[in-house]
Amino acid sequence: MAVIFHISVFVLSAFVIWFFAGLLVDTVTRVAHRVHRSNFGVAFFALGILTSLSELSVAVNATIDRVPDVSAGNLMGASLVIALLIVPVLAIAGGGIEIRHTLSLRRLALVFGVILAPGAFLLDGGVSRGEGAAMVLLYGLLVWFIRSASFNGTFQAIKSGLAEERGRLAADVGKLLIGALAIFFAGHWLVKEAVYFADALRVPGSLIGLLVLSIGTNVPEIVVAARAVMKRHKEIAFGDYIGSAAANTLIFGGLAIANGPFTLGAREFLPTFALLAVGLALLYGFSRSNRFISRREGYVLLVLYAAFFALQAGNILGRGAPGM
Repeated sequence: MAVIFHISVFVLSAFVIWFFAGLLVDTVTRVAHRVHRSNFGVAFFALGILTSLSELSVAVNATIDRVPDVSAGNLMGASLVIALLIVPVLAIAGGGIEIRHTLSLRRLALVFGVILAPGAFLLDGGVSRGEGAAMVLLYGLLVWFIRSASFNGTFQAIKSGLAEERGRLAADVGKLLIGALAIFFAGHWLVKEAVYFADALRVPGSLIGLLVLSIGTNVPEIVVAARAVMKRHKEIAFGDYIGSAAANTLIFGGLAIANGPFTLGAREFLPTFALLAVGLALLYGFSRSNRFISRREGYVLLVLYAAFFALQAGNILGRGAPGM
């Protein structure tokens, strides 16, 4: 009975995140339309941050509960899920992703480098406050370098649009706050249940975060994918995805700064880093060849994710799961 209760709490928390993530996506899309910037730039900066609220919630609650490894695994896994599961599914379901009018190849390479940064810092089995500060700095530099070109005028347009629509946006701001709070508290219970299952299965909390929470906290991105395919706004979805994955580096940096030095098992993170590096290299190669990610290329990336999932599931089974 205890197991059923904990599974129910976990599922309910994930459902709360699903529901309020949908509310956030609808609200941000509506606001972006009102300020006349429903494009890749808004998706990268606005949706990318907002759809990472669930990862931020897990990071804050993991810090409060002094289990930073749960959040670290979640953040690494979340970036891998975006690159090797959600983006491929979007390409397959939507008949490909056109990225000709989003980022230059140089800026795209910079984004991918920032996404890989946490994994690179974890190769020695731990992370320090200095490395956390470096991740925050890397994200800041990324924003600085990509704020021009396709992002030119985005911030000014948002500012002027918000001033014009101030009255009608009050209700939307209220919805954003309610959604953010709901996601935060749902994230609290997700962390609690992740710790329970890690103890019950006798595996590191980082492994539960890497394999299970990484999918649960990417529910907002899954919502964006489904709605982007239906409304044929795939460039917005792609902007959200790479913006969200880059924001994970910012959150990871904050996690390291807040918790100080902490260690993690290289057994979980080395293969994750390797597969993420291969996946991002493939994404860059696909983008460089014809600025288009096709269905066939999406299937290639999905095979990589299947390999990752099988490997980490094997880690859990290999450690042995006692009766709960």
